[in-house]
Amino acid sequence: MRVHIKALSILSIILLLSGACGGGSDREISTNDQTSESSSSETQSAQESSTEEEKDSTSVENEPASSEPTNTNGNEETATETEPDYEMFGDIVWPCNPGTATGATDQGVTDTSILIGGGDDRGYAASLGLNITQTDTLKAFVEKCNELGGINGREVLVELYDAKIFEVSTVWLDACPRMFMMVSEGFAVDSLGEETRVQCELAHIPTYTVSAAAAHGPMMIQPVPNPSDRNPLSMASYIAETYPDAIGKSATMYGNFAATIETKDKTLSSYPPLGFEFIANLEYNIVGEDDWTPFVLELKNAGVEHIYFTGTCLPNYQAFRAAASVNGFEAIYTTDANFYENSCREANGDGVMNNTYVRMAFIPFEEREYAPGVNDYLEIMDEKGGEVALLGMQAASAFLLWATAAKACGSNLTRSCVLEEAAKIDEWSGGGMHVASDPGVNEPPPCGIVIELVGTTYERIFPTEPGTYECNESWNAGFTNRWTDDAELDEDRVSQKFTAE
Repeated sequence: MRVHIKALSILSIILLLSGACGGGSDREISTNDQTSESSSSETQSAQESSTEEEKDSTSVENEPASSEPTNTNGNEETATETEPDYEMFGDIVWPCNPGTATGATDQGVTDTSILIGGGDDRGYAASLGLNITQTDTLKAFVEKCNELGGINGREVLVELYDAKIFEVSTVWLDACPRMFMMVSEGFAVDSLGEETRVQCELAHIPTYTVSAAAAHGPMMIQPVPNPSDRNPLSMASYIAETYPDAIGKSATMYGNFAATIETKDKTLSSYPPLGFEFIANLEYNIVGEDDWTPFVLELKNAGVEHIYFTGTCLPNYQAFRAAASVNGFEAIYTTDANFYENSCREANGDGVMNNTYVRMAFIPFEEREYAPGVNDYLEIMDEKGGEVALLGMQAASAFLLWATAAKACGSNLTRSCVLEEAAKIDEWSGGGMHVASDPGVNEPPPCGIVIELVGTTYERIFPTEPGTYECNESWNAGFTNRWTDDAELDEDRVSQKFTAE
């Protein structure tokens, strides 16, 4: 199996597009020179007591191991040595701690350091700061990792790239000859760089993927996958059971952009078996409409009662819902996890966006007391600085997955080893931040949460118990469509589109 988590539709976060395009790719170098000075008391204890057994450990959970009992005086009494307790992140042991790993085992690896790359689209002129929450998180977690001792004693160095939406290939061209791997990155138009990445054979554990070829790319494992041939149906099932009369009069609204079009097509390919019938599919301008009234009237005249909307909450969805309110059009609205954000919540003071249902695979921030991993993420970001966001938790999970696999490789740190070790981890929840997955399988799990936007709050709707998910094996819908065909998937569902003959 590959990865088992509902893919968040991060795609829609990116879509405040205009025709502007920036200059060359930028990168920011982040290092940490405070590995020993700023480490915690637990880390100092770990440094003093670290054993060779810890260095070579390949345990996925990185549990402190006990040595074999030794007879110290010739009688039945034995003494047991144990490794020190390492700091926890949620329900897992931090994979960063001291050690004596050595060797320039792969590109970007030395006796003392590991060079990785991260990246976002923060320099895109039409939406400055775009998706910067994932690189804010990566910087914070690299700093924390180095404070704990790095990866088996090697310091983690990170360079943060800016693809500015359209310069993804430039990013990969710079990263390919220097980076050990790319980690916790995510680019809105990753299709523009996937061929470059595959042909230079640069492995990565990304925060998210968008295009079908990238979502099924070789040399890639992600903790929250978004495969083009699967769609999690937890929310669809909830809506079908709760509003059975509405789903036969469904519609989609999607931006004129590849990412939202593909998301819409996945919905049209996977929802009908649950009874959904789509009687209208309306495309809007991703950079906004001067007047949303024509869309409202077309949906109203068609008798639509349920709308799946893919895009951004602000400004497009809010503007559309305002027009719907003025024209007396009411419906059930469903969307994806990028609508779980403070700006969307705060903009609903007038309640015009009420009745919006959002599907989730992560425990909401409001339930941090029920999920130690969520609480630990929030505490690290509060300490290190940087914006808190759902995308940030997803980036944190990607980094922790990479670090866990890299630790298991010990001194023999290579890209192939990291991918192999990540694939061996058959249950991964990022320390309890999200639905458990099997990183060796590129499929979303049959589990999820549904929340509703009500005024300026998000309310858990399904299941009702905080800190839990609802699961059903039938909620993992598989299908094929034009996007899967274009990705040229092999029998293992890995894209061969850019693989050399």
